[in-house]
Amino acid sequence: MVSNQALALKDGGQVWNHRLEDPDKVVILARQDRRQWKSLWGGTTPGSMNTPRTLIIGLDGATFTLIEPLIQAGYLPTLARLMSQGIHGYMRTWPNMNSEAGWTSLVTGYNSGQHGIYHLAIRTQHDYTWRLASAADRKKDPFWCLLSAAGQRVGIINVPLSYPADPVNGFMLSGMHTPDIHSPGFAHPPDLLDDLRRQGIDYIIGVLRLADLCRRAPQRALQAAQHLVDVRSRTILYLMKTRPWDVLMAVFAVTDILQHFFWPDKDVSVENDVWTPMRSIYQQIDSFLSEALEIIDENTTVLVVSDHGFGPAYFGKECLSHLFARLGLLRYRQDGPQSKSRWLKNLLPYGRKVVPYWLRSPLKQVLPRLYGRALREVEFPSVDWSHTQVFVRRCGEQIYINLDGREAEGIVPSKEYAPLRERVRDILLNLTDPTTGHHVVRAVHWREDLYHGPYAGQAADMLVEWDYDVLRDSLCYRTAETSIIVQSPKRFDRDRRVAGLHRPQGIFIAYGPHIKRGTTVANVSIYDIAPTILYLQGHSIPGDMDGKVLANIFTDERLRHYPS
Repeated sequence: MVSNQALALKDGGQVWNHRLEDPDKVVILARQDRRQWKSLWGGTTPGSMNTPRTLIIGLDGATFTLIEPLIQAGYLPTLARLMSQGIHGYMRTWPNMNSEAGWTSLVTGYNSGQHGIYHLAIRTQHDYTWRLASAADRKKDPFWCLLSAAGQRVGIINVPLSYPADPVNGFMLSGMHTPDIHSPGFAHPPDLLDDLRRQGIDYIIGVLRLADLCRRAPQRALQAAQHLVDVRSRTILYLMKTRPWDVLMAVFAVTDILQHFFWPDKDVSVENDVWTPMRSIYQQIDSFLSEALEIIDENTTVLVVSDHGFGPAYFGKECLSHLFARLGLLRYRQDGPQSKSRWLKNLLPYGRKVVPYWLRSPLKQVLPRLYGRALREVEFPSVDWSHTQVFVRRCGEQIYINLDGREAEGIVPSKEYAPLRERVRDILLNLTDPTTGHHVVRAVHWREDLYHGPYAGQAADMLVEWDYDVLRDSLCYRTAETSIIVQSPKRFDRDRRVAGLHRPQGIFIAYGPHIKRGTTVANVSIYDIAPTILYLQGHSIPGDMDGKVLANIFTDERLRHYPS
């Protein structure tokens, strides 16, 4: 495996080094890939005029649920063109229902058991605490490092969980979880920000506390989001025009945040004011896409993808901890109003309001134990671990057994692990909506059925696949002996400003000279994007990748000449 990407190219007199036990292997790899490139693409080499290029635009959380009605109303002519003159379809992203795992799976082609990223945080140890993840935790290389090592030129802008930036053959601006644009490792090359400033572009990663702004001042939040999209668009277009690239990927993450707070009612016309935030942001991105299409040449393939989908917010899955408590599988401490746990639970939200953004990372490093305990109280408030057999992460999809010998305060003997998982699965599969009586869980999966690889042991013991067509704000569990109804926690009653939550179906759109036109594609997986990009660029596909080349998106002529 190519790992920890310390890369520097040698092509035409420069030397390409890679952090490997034997650096000569990289030179051999680059030469082999250049030969393969020539055989696949008619004798061209990276950098020549006829080199195939790929432009990937990521829209975090984008969904056809919003895009299609906006297209039908005439608001998104560029996306309409890409879909009508290319191919499109839903992309299955589950169980990667968060940006960190989703984008990492998309750009590597591997499941979390292989690349090591499951969520925005990494378990520090089995003591119920987590720390924020970074690209340093990613155990598989993204496609851009593989292509760089082969001599191709790449540009990467704002991909989540890409800090610190990889020293690629090209340019890179890291994305989500970057401490600050002035942090070492944010940009490659380091003078890239200076170049942008000389063009009048004051680059920003995101809008500070945008979620709070959405709650308090929706109009100001929309204006800030529009400014962010404008800066991101101008950055991408400038670098597309002025820097050489064979593959360029850029992500707009603001769509996700806005959809959390401004998800429109499906029964309301897109002309209605409630659609204004999402309509305006998607229109702005659509205009950017139009400009980008004017820059690219006839050899460029365009992919538009998202890391997951979106839908209306319902909080029934947040009821699981309370249900397990009612069933005796989890116990809460009897904390008083001035208890230490309550103080710890409130520490992070208060700190985010008063501590400057640039100071947060140093404080976490100086006070790691305090930060970890505070995170634990936010994630698992007032849990009495000495009497808890099962615990749930707040997302309501990841369930852990409090296993003796693995967890810091585990109480479940190893011989009871399998029977307890079976019991919990039976409970979950019997959950219904108390109003309709319909079952709210599609399936319950063991972690070993979803993940494989050296980091599969970091996954939750069980993963719940909810039926979002049925799930609402409460759960009902009935047996011959008992009937329990649990409502969503009070904290969500206070936070009904959250209007949208993640869904398992992302988007996939492909457009280009060798892409089928005017049709749809099914069975696209988030793991398929990286190998498809490698195929487009004439690069070999690592044999252990979980994804496959999406051969059914290409024309028959292309596949006859260049089999996938």
